[in-house]
Amino acid sequence: MTSNSARLRLLLALGPVVAALIGGAVARAETAAPLARMGTTAVAVVEDVTAPAAGVQFMDLVYAGQAIPLGADGHLSLSYLSGCRSETITGGTVTVTPDGALSAGGTVTPSVMAGCTPAGVQIAANATEAGAVTIRGDGEAADGGRVLRGARPAFRWLAGGAGDVRVIDVSQVPSRVMWSGSGAAGWIDYPTEAPALDANKPYRVEVRANGVLVGVARFSIDPALVLPDTLANRLVPVAAP
Repeated sequence: MTSNSARLRLLLALGPVVAALIGGAVARAETAAPLARMGTTAVAVVEDVTAPAAGVQFMDLVYAGQAIPLGADGHLSLSYLSGCRSETITGGTVTVTPDGALSAGGTVTPSVMAGCTPAGVQIAANATEAGAVTIRGDGEAADGGRVLRGARPAFRWLAGGAGDVRVIDVSQVPSRVMWSGSGAAGWIDYPTEAPALDANKPYRVEVRANGVLVGVARFSIDPALVLPDTLANRLVPVAAP
């Protein structure tokens, strides 16, 4: 029978190994789902596609392990929600991974921005209270939500279909509706003619379908972030409340 002291020595010896394994698993989970806390486990978004059988279209979210057939000469452009990577894929069957796409029979051309500082997400973006947002140097908002570099976000509600969208400034009491509009296919861009969104201020986006709230998210703007100008870095996923 193993003595208590021997078991203790064994646990101490295995401690760093176990910690490394757990840490690796956590890192892989975070890499695989950079916006999981905002309601989606997607790893990338479709920026452009020219392949009739691909089964995806502009603004579709794509997931780890998803296969996308491009045929002999189809094209697919992806930008990754982790922030720094985008790709153009030509031909073959694409399999998406958190670290980049693989193409059987095709070519993947990646672009990774040097010196990129991707934004993070701290908590699910469903708070409604007013108050100034604090942006940390790593791009996370202290009160949660998606942090974007540019002031023209794109909203993708995970429920899909038509939706009525409102963007609300929640930094003041009472809160103020900045803009409202409608999207027919599960997404909409914040229009250039809408009121400008201020930096380092919390905003809330709400989506309703037939008057029923189907999505809500928090976001803010931090122009100091070093990020490529990709669709993924403008995107605010809007999950069920």
